[in-house]
Amino acid sequence: MNSTMWKQAWWLTKTGLKRDRLNWIWTILFTLYTAAITGSFLTGTGLREMEAQVHTIVADNIFLLFVPFLGFFFTRRSLHYIQNDSYTQMLSYMRRLPIPASIIIWSRILQMMVAFAVNSVIFFTLIYFLVLRAEHFRFDQVLAFSLIWIGYGIIANAFYIYWEFVVNGKAYFILGIVSFIAIFLIALTAAILDWNLILFSIEHSQQWGLLAPGMWIMLVSGILLTIFSFKRTKKKMLVRDVS
Repeated sequence: MNSTMWKQAWWLTKTGLKRDRLNWIWTILFTLYTAAITGSFLTGTGLREMEAQVHTIVADNIFLLFVPFLGFFFTRRSLHYIQNDSYTQMLSYMRRLPIPASIIIWSRILQMMVAFAVNSVIFFTLIYFLVLRAEHFRFDQVLAFSLIWIGYGIIANAFYIYWEFVVNGKAYFILGIVSFIAIFLIALTAAILDWNLILFSIEHSQQWGLLAPGMWIMLVSGILLTIFSFKRTKKKMLVRDVS
């Protein structure tokens, strides 16, 4: 993306965020709420005592479900995508303006990055004070733990961004339900195999810090999948009927 495209995409991102300033409040409140629930559950269960499969399933599901939402701002568009098919309406409106498809998609990716930057600081700071401080985490270890899960969140958002632009509201909702079921099955499989995803990510980041292989695998995978999603989304967008 050249400098002109970057400026246009950033202008479109800023315009969208300024238009929904009130929704920043709801987004931050939701992030605080989910972090408090997650942190209190982990604290109450005990990190080293999370051996029961039911505890493993619940703890893993909390992170697997909530972390991707750190890449979202709760706007009127995102809250009414089923009733009003708001994503399709947005795409139809953008097509009537002299805005290239690449700029529209990059703007959405930039919005995701801003959301992760704001929400992740809030979420993982609270997780640190509720959970990780008791484990004597250093800053680099906290950062590694955060980036492992942010990488996962970027992977999930690559799918959400693709769905936003290529399917209608009802199909987006169905795909969201399917993704939730898939997440539950992942957590269930991990529990059956006696894996604990939360405990693994904590121990992995504590042992390796910013050299954690898992962190780099998740981040690189997220970047590559976002690039692939961008190309596929652009291709599908150009031929999609939004009338």
